[in-house]
Amino acid sequence: MARGKPTDTRSLRQRGNVWFIQKRLSPTLAKHLGKKILQQSTRTGDLDEACRIRDRVLADLGDLEAQLKGEASQLQQRRMFLQARDHYQGTENTLVSTDPRDPVSLTEIMDPEKLPEIEQDALRSVYQGDTPARYRLTLRAALEDWKASPLVERKPSTRSKNELAMERLLAHLGEDDVTLISLDRRQIKGFITSMLGEGKTKQTVANYLSGLSAIWHHAEYSMEEELPNGNPFKGHQLKPKATVRSYDQFTRRDVAAIFKATAENEGIYHLLPRLGFYTGARLDELCSLKVTDIIQRQGIWCLAIREGKNQNATREVPLHPEIKSLVMDQLRSAKAAGCTYLFPEAEASTRSDGKKGPKFSQWFARLSKKAIVRGDRKLGFHSFRTTAITIMGDTGVNESVIVWITGHERGLTTANKVYNRGPTFKTRLEAVETIRLEALH
Repeated sequence: MARGKPTDTRSLRQRGNVWFIQKRLSPTLAKHLGKKILQQSTRTGDLDEACRIRDRVLADLGDLEAQLKGEASQLQQRRMFLQARDHYQGTENTLVSTDPRDPVSLTEIMDPEKLPEIEQDALRSVYQGDTPARYRLTLRAALEDWKASPLVERKPSTRSKNELAMERLLAHLGEDDVTLISLDRRQIKGFITSMLGEGKTKQTVANYLSGLSAIWHHAEYSMEEELPNGNPFKGHQLKPKATVRSYDQFTRRDVAAIFKATAENEGIYHLLPRLGFYTGARLDELCSLKVTDIIQRQGIWCLAIREGKNQNATREVPLHPEIKSLVMDQLRSAKAAGCTYLFPEAEASTRSDGKKGPKFSQWFARLSKKAIVRGDRKLGFHSFRTTAITIMGDTGVNESVIVWITGHERGLTTANKVYNRGPTFKTRLEAVETIRLEALH
């Protein structure tokens, strides 16, 4: 159970030291099972284990009701088929014949014709060894289960990217859905060729394959789908990193022009470029700042910039004197308005992938095209990051300090990644203070 949250005890009752499942059944289930209330012992006094058992039982009831109503999804039908097959296989293994030359089979002691269709298919599978295509896991069903899996917390952006990868593949195949076992490397090579032919970069295609590979792995190991031919999304040797061109840094004239163009703006439209220059932070990191992310460390005001879901994935960047008062004013304004985020404009974003930055990335792209001359340079908001890192490096700031400010990999050992709390905040502030317009050419 999640730490700090009350345990969900719905449909559970404790009798003595044992937890029982108690659930009022729907009319459909009550008629089929011959009772209005399900009462079943979990045979455990451990609440976490009782909750897991309860969840499985309730899921099975949901599957059964959907089947009785003729509304079972492909994923529900698959689960019922596998459960029935496992049950019949286990029962078959317990049968003992008095004549070794004439083994007993389930078909001799039960009438298959009286079984529901799914159970008939499961019984045939026990003896014939094959799984009908209708019970094979499909790509869409695997994705939906992957998205809902409690085993790993999924970021909205990751869910959105993997769903897009699936839609791209299905569009290439000309199908609404496909069974995983039907996919092979030849088809995936064709998909890669098609995407590259449409102008997608190697990095983008590699990202598609990575997401699809994650869905395949989930299906094979978490959903126990039998996939004997190996993961067709792996081993295509795209080597995308070599084709990615880094962002160029801004010149002093570029930054001055951007600051001038936003001098009369308010809120995020004034502060965002200045935060980018004086922190080297990514645009979405800045747009995602909450009012609780403006903190003091060792007497120094900092931005707590989240790079992940836990404390160790948060870097704390001192506020440069040039922007400290602006940030504190924005903080007071956001608190007065009852906002959760530092920038109300970003808080208003309700994208399905959870990202706050895309709208402002587009705004900055339009603004920078008007304010500066690009030539053949690759410029964007990320150029602020390149610029800040370059300035700190050129002024002699130790690389390990730059890493703690900008958020790149903090060493390869567990000690560095987990236990090293980094340089003092005075040292970090001194490094940040080297970022000045005058340091640029």
